[in-house]
Amino acid sequence: MRALWITTNTNETTNHVKAWESAYGPTVHRTFDHMALRNDWMFLDWAREIRPSVVFYVGANLAPGNPRMDTLSELRSLAPTVLLCSDAADTPWHPVLRQYRKHNSFDLLVSLDGSRTPFVDMTILTPVAPEFFSGDGQSRDIRCGFSGTVGRWNTRAETINALEWFGGLTVRRRAPTDGYEDHAAFMRRCRMVLNTSLTGSGQAHHIKGRVLEAGWVGCALLESAGSPIGEWFPDDCYFTWRDAVDAAAIIKDTSDEEITRRATRLAEEVRSRFTPMQIYGEVLKRIGL
Repeated sequence: MRALWITTNTNETTNHVKAWESAYGPTVHRTFDHMALRNDWMFLDWAREIRPSVVFYVGANLAPGNPRMDTLSELRSLAPTVLLCSDAADTPWHPVLRQYRKHNSFDLLVSLDGSRTPFVDMTILTPVAPEFFSGDGQSRDIRCGFSGTVGRWNTRAETINALEWFGGLTVRRRAPTDGYEDHAAFMRRCRMVLNTSLTGSGQAHHIKGRVLEAGWVGCALLESAGSPIGEWFPDDCYFTWRDAVDAAAIIKDTSDEEITRRATRLAEEVRSRFTPMQIYGEVLKRIGL
């Protein structure tokens, strides 16, 4: 399978490619600066050079360097194209997704965030490359951890900061120089991980990549109330917290046996149903490959 990946140059988009390569082997990955001047010719030249069986595109919402709609439509004439959107549940993305559909910019619009929104053709969960989260002999010396961007002056930041100060949460804040390996290494030390399901705008809930990461690493998941996780997993696979006080009580009072039980159940579901081969395989079926 010759695939061409065209993405913004961010950690998250690179992780999607790594998940693909864990299932299908090395691929061709080209990045563009969505905040720079637009170079539409570049996207078409890449496709003509590679002659891919499929093109996966992961772009920004509204940015000066995004390709024009007619360029994306022309790209479709060179190979089947798939948009992967990690924030399809978030309101600011909906006008953009409508425009993609109106202009027939892609063969398939895919939500990566588990949100069954009408603005896409297909909904999946964010694939994770399992090899980053495997490894025996790692000490689980963190009872509950969070690794990622905390943000400022929003509900997510307030909750994580409160739990770090008073609720027994160990926080690893992502730095610009960090790699995915650093994030995975931290998670391997955790018995539980905290996840917040709010989208960036705070106007909706979705399922983040941390959910499958927790399953691959074998730790329990604390998922916030409002998440659509119940549409994807049985309720014995995770803990649900409503606010910082509730999350702190779960972290403090849950028995080791219950933590292990739910971690095991999540791992069973993730490893049997949500491998990169299974997730991306469903996408390929939808475009006839």
